[in-house]
Amino acid sequence: MFRSWPDFSEVAKSMGLWGRKIAKAGELEELVQTWLSQPGPALLHVKVKPMLLVTPPPFVSREAVLGMAVYSARAILHG
Repeated sequence: MFRSWPDFSEVAKSMGLWGRKIAKAGELEELVQTWLSQPGPALLHVKVKPMLLVTPPPFVSREAVLGMAVYSARAILHG
């Protein structure tokens, strides 16, 4: 069954935040720099192939990845 996800960049924009969507790998580096340079909350919706193992970019620390994984597991386990 195909599940269509919302365009989270549009959701962010509707709340007054900076939001962009990217679907082409060639645009990723420039748009990530733009995203990181935003002065306030910003959301970058990156479209990837379903079932593709996505690894964090090299500028994200291992501690941040581990912290997010632990947070996510706790959130799932505690409802």
